Amino acid sequence: MYKVEESKDHGKVLLATTKLDPGPFGLLVFREEALLAMPTRGSSADKSGPVPSILAEYPQTWTDWWTYTQQPDEVKQKVLQMYTEMDCLCANVLRDYLINMNRTQEEKDAEDGNSAILDHIEEFVTFAMVLRFNSVELCPPARDGNGPGKDYGHGLFEKACKMSHSCKPNCVWLTTQDGRAKEIRAISTIEEGEELTIDYVGEVLEPIPHRRQELLITKGFLCECSRCAGKHGDDTRRFNCINYGKKNCSGVHFLHQPFLESEPVLLSCTKCGAKPPLSYTQSVLHQESKVLDEIREVENSADKYGIVEVSERVERLAPPHDLHCLADRCYELQAEMYSKVGDHRSAAKAYAKQINCRVAILGRNYHSQSTAFCIEKLGDELAHINVKEAEEAYKRSFRVLQMMRGGHEDPYTKCSLLKLMNIQNRRAHCESEVLPHQSGLEGIAEHSDGAPHSEYPCTLCGNPSRKAITCSRNLHYCCNEHMAIHLHRVHNESLSEEMKISLEDLVD
Repeated sequence: MYKVEESKDHGKVLLATTKLDPGPFGLLVFREEALLAMPTRGSSADKSGPVPSILAEYPQTWTDWWTYTQQPDEVKQKVLQMYTEMDCLCANVLRDYLINMNRTQEEKDAEDGNSAILDHIEEFVTFAMVLRFNSVELCPPARDGNGPGKDYGHGLFEKACKMSHSCKPNCVWLTTQDGRAKEIRAISTIEEGEELTIDYVGEVLEPIPHRRQELLITKGFLCECSRCAGKHGDDTRRFNCINYGKKNCSGVHFLHQPFLESEPVLLSCTKCGAKPPLSYTQSVLHQESKVLDEIREVENSADKYGIVEVSERVERLAPPHDLHCLADRCYELQAEMYSKVGDHRSAAKAYAKQINCRVAILGRNYHSQSTAFCIEKLGDELAHINVKEAEEAYKRSFRVLQMMRGGHEDPYTKCSLLKLMNIQNRRAHCESEVLPHQSGLEGIAEHSDGAPHSEYPCTLCGNPSRKAITCSRNLHYCCNEHMAIHLHRVHNESLSEEMKISLEDLVD
């Protein structure tokens, strides 16, 4: 489904050799074992021993280097070929430091392990640059799906590490449960000849200049993806039209600031075309700065004293615009605070606003794991006050996670599915009048485009189903697996022996 090819401007890339369509169940493009996996310093897998004095401040680097030195020559050669631009500033600084150390302290320090590095300076510098620009974490989800699991350190991958970065990628990469491999999955339709892209840093809601600065520092390149290099402004920073109060214009001014040192400029209104004066630009940027400072202070206080102790400040948080990137942080803090004090209705409304903000910034067709988790939290709040809407939230979250991460073998997908079936169980076996159903919340869990259009939506997840996959209860399903899961867990029907084997983990 892909090939490795040399690009004109950024080295080797992965290109689709055919059209890749993830569909409702997602698409595994490839799975790759790590060329070199390096354990976390101090873990049970770390056998590197004492850190030499020249790396005293960088103990993990010693563990990485020692692990590399234990590999066969074939693996070492492949590792060193992963980065060839050795005239970069970082490489030169490191090389000069080691050469100077070699001249003045080599004999003195040989006995403490420094010679293992000083005798192989060019190899060590190359290896260090490979790590800097190519290593990726190896941390799968916890088995129960409630957060990150075991830390297996980090690794290098021959093919996966050639994938280009995008702030709106068409693929995601996941660590397998054993920590040994990465799975690359498509999350949007990829045309033949198109590059496979992933997000290197996970900062898609940060403003453009901050994302670019982070990538320049950590990966050594300037991001020129469609979101960063476009001329339509920063989709994370929008402000009300200058005519919002006078003519009730609903348009917005996007901010154009490609680099941190660039002069920020508000673009013309997207609806009425009004051009904002400099005074308005200065005013909204001052407001943005104040909100950011307040968010940081509130987050620090919440970490120190608990979010309930700063509830009044959290409640007063007001973003520059409902669809500004700071709105995402404001609404998340408010949702967490309301949830802590048991105000599930207000928490649900805050999560709904956060989700709408993320969808508006990232686009309706962009699938985000973080957004799926927000939707799942919305379902957790709605479970207390409106089970029908909670079911819709869990369906929506499950559909995204299933497409991005695969079936219920994945812990995050399984956790979402179990929450969904728990709600469906309650609705199937409890009298409707005893279930929470607060009014005024109808549609709060829906996507802005609604659920996937289908005459016969899957009873379990809401995805379009094939009419032929039905059962005696006249229910419809998108696949035999969902039919078996739903009938067994919700309607207590027996599974066939074949289904028992394939669904054993979930049934247990």
